[in-house]
Amino acid sequence: MSATQSSALRTLLASIERSASAGDDPLVVFDLDGTLYDNTHRTMRILLEFAHTHASSYRALYERLRETSPGHLKYRVADTLAALGFPDPELAQHVTTFWRERFFTDDYCLYDLPLAGAVELVNRVHKAGGVPCYLTGRDAPNMLVGTLRALQRDGFPVGRVETRLILKPSFEMNDDAFKHGVIAHLRKTGRVVGSFDNEPGLCNLFKQSFPEATVAWLDTSHAPGAPELQPDVVRLNDFTELLAGEAT
Repeated sequence: MSATQSSALRTLLASIERSASAGDDPLVVFDLDGTLYDNTHRTMRILLEFAHTHASSYRALYERLRETSPGHLKYRVADTLAALGFPDPELAQHVTTFWRERFFTDDYCLYDLPLAGAVELVNRVHKAGGVPCYLTGRDAPNMLVGTLRALQRDGFPVGRVETRLILKPSFEMNDDAFKHGVIAHLRKTGRVVGSFDNEPGLCNLFKQSFPEATVAWLDTSHAPGAPELQPDVVRLNDFTELLAGEAT
């Protein structure tokens, strides 16, 4: 554990206290996919569904996927198939279409599991007076209900006046453009004291927009071609590192 990791939560909690004392809402922004939630389980479920329902046509893929764990999945479905020994572009297109039709839906996001320490960390922030802001590239028409169900099921504070859940208004809207636009709204409605995301570019954006905030990058998965992280962004594998740091 680095010195930055060991002090990050204490710094964040102190910022929450100062902001609340000044009469501001201390906003702590949490991305969902790849940050609070490990969505590789969702993709694994979809790939297994494809394999089971197409076993007669793709028996070798069926056998291989049944031996594969979520930790072996790549960012793109085609890259996962190639790594498993199935580089055929026609198969990749078929499976990707099957995956896309299911991945961005209420029902399938319920297969996600919280990242280690995520539930405890968000509740720790909330108990201290911070306002958890769940800011996600998921879209409201297709994923709001499932997202709420998952958050409630797993014990995250949600659905209360001192929490916020912000989804895209439409599936077609670009994720980065959406989050850029939300920043202006956050400035008007509170003080951002913390931000957690798995995309390096968005971590850099939040650090540039809110220099005094504790900004952390989750080293889970991210889009190819991501920029280098700014040096003052905290690097985490999961949230247990922050919780352990508070105890030291």
